[in-house]
Amino acid sequence: MLAYLLASVIGAAGPAAPAERLYDEGVPEQGRLTAKTANYEVVFSAEKAWTIYEIHFGGELLAGATGHYGTVLIPRGGKWIGTGHSEGGREIVHSLQLTVDGCDTPIEVGRTVEGHAIALTKTSTIHNFAATHTITVKDDEIVERVHLTATEDHDLSRMYLFMHCWPKETTQWIAQLPDGRLIQGGFKSDGGHQVDADARWVAQYLPDRHLGLLCYTPKVVTSSTSKSFIWDHQRYHKYYVQQNSGAAFAQGEELDYTMIVKAVPGETGDWTATKAAAAELAQRYPPAGE
Repeated sequence: MLAYLLASVIGAAGPAAPAERLYDEGVPEQGRLTAKTANYEVVFSAEKAWTIYEIHFGGELLAGATGHYGTVLIPRGGKWIGTGHSEGGREIVHSLQLTVDGCDTPIEVGRTVEGHAIALTKTSTIHNFAATHTITVKDDEIVERVHLTATEDHDLSRMYLFMHCWPKETTQWIAQLPDGRLIQGGFKSDGGHQVDADARWVAQYLPDRHLGLLCYTPKVVTSSTSKSFIWDHQRYHKYYVQQNSGAAFAQGEELDYTMIVKAVPGETGDWTATKAAAAELAQRYPPAGE
């Protein structure tokens, strides 16, 4: 009798409407995928528009899910859009392509794929930009490329091209400016900003693991209001690369930048190992666009 009544109620109400898709057909909207190489594991999150969720190095968590990674923006008069931000709208993912050591590989949530060079390429729409992001997890580094094309004329209040949630346990930072000068300082976890300048590379020191956390850009992100900065927060020491804090974009205008992320073992806080790693990256990814 109970089963009959339940069936009657369900039948009267009709079947539940399927949830409306946000991404294009065939792009998973929930779940995670892990890319694992000799030294790195990068976890990608479908819910966060297939951006980074966690970074592991040497089998240990290095950067956690304490915030969002990737590209975000605020339209003039609007709110945040992109990655896991939904205050002003959502980033719409159109397609994903996964290659493992050059071979196309199906996207399967819940799976760990292993290789020496694992690339996830995503096409999406972020407000009025057609976006392509490629993140390549290699044995010795992570290479992140963002390519944005304005689909119409529009104004922004702010854009961050890259964001990385480095742990609150880092104690010092160092940065190389475009003219080669080095600046450095320490953290207070007081909510302020550190660096606040255009930079070729920025690194943080994680003393309990003797690691330098290095972010290097072959082409320095520059505009009249660009800067690299670290949010010196109690939750994390989050690294941002800001492209603008108020800018007009014309239809067809493009931004194309790459960042190489590298954990540097053997750092003692005197920056010897990190400077050497940055110089080695500059040999393989020469400075460009200046």
